[in-house]
Amino acid sequence: MKPLPDDLLQLLTLVAVGVIGGAVKYLRGIEQGVKKFTASHLFIAVFTGGFLGMLTMFLCRSAGVDGNLTGFMAGVAGLMGDEAIKLFINRFKRGL
Repeated sequence: MKPLPDDLLQLLTLVAVGVIGGAVKYLRGIEQGVKKFTASHLFIAVFTGGFLGMLTMFLCRSAGVDGNLTGFMAGVAGLMGDEAIKLFINRFKRGL
């Protein structure tokens, strides 16, 4: 199935929201003294956040969740980072 332009725009928007969530998580870790800044770790956090934003969009779309709530959930998933990945994996192992 070829994505329509509106679908692609929504995907890019939610990936961007996830990216911002990943960046916020990383920068909060620096502010709290838990981490030291490195460009590679920032890239990983941002990339992970974007990936989680995309996964959240697919999950919410299949569940029929409203677009605004999907955006919120994409941001939270990006903010959660690897914790969200663990939750998604555990849920997948139990079965959808």
